[in-house]
Amino acid sequence: MHRKVLTFDLDGTLINAKNEIIGGEKTLECLQSIHDFGYTLVINTGRLDHDILHICDRYSLPIDIRISQNGAVINEENAMQATLIEKKSALNFYRHIKAMQIRIEMNTISNRYWHNDRDPLFPKEFYDSSIILDDFETVITYQPVVLFLLIGSPQEIETAQSIVDTQFKELLAVKTSNTSLEVMNPSVSKGKAIHELFPDATIVAIGDSENDFSLFDIADKAFIVGGKTHPKAMSCSTILDAIKAID
Repeated sequence: MHRKVLTFDLDGTLINAKNEIIGGEKTLECLQSIHDFGYTLVINTGRLDHDILHICDRYSLPIDIRISQNGAVINEENAMQATLIEKKSALNFYRHIKAMQIRIEMNTISNRYWHNDRDPLFPKEFYDSSIILDDFETVITYQPVVLFLLIGSPQEIETAQSIVDTQFKELLAVKTSNTSLEVMNPSVSKGKAIHELFPDATIVAIGDSENDFSLFDIADKAFIVGGKTHPKAMSCSTILDAIKAID
């Protein structure tokens, strides 16, 4: 039987700023129906895995595979695999960037490391895995680093992206908003994770931001929501409209 996969983002796609399902019960019913029809459901997000678990438990979502940290961490049937930043590269980058007046956060597989608390208005984890440290070098030496998240003004983010692009060829910088930049192993993307898991399947993808574009590139059918546009994706108002448009 030919496999069909529906993969979608969390923030801005499935859930809103209040962590509520966009479209409410109708969206949940449609996801259950398409799962019952035979689709494999894959959440594909920048959040950590425990936040996917929280959403799945809270709303009883029938999710088959969880992809977190924008494709770097894959959890399939309790087997986890991760693509990490090489330690030397992580140390060199951290030493360089910490001289800038920009907020630096760092993710391992299971935790977020901060130098100080986040702004209360910044999105919160559902399960708080944050650890506050003055310096990350010891963690980088002894823990698996998945990515760095930089938060600053649009100009600071542009500067940081330019630094990665010109001075750290072994790293990839992906802008997740005008004020945030993720830095990771260049072999990581949401689309690559899906393609490697399901090379022969029919892929349907739903997303809302730049870090979802790699999904649209490999999908047989793609939808972009929230008023955005993409040349390879059909524009829909919400995830509910996108699911209803799947043949």
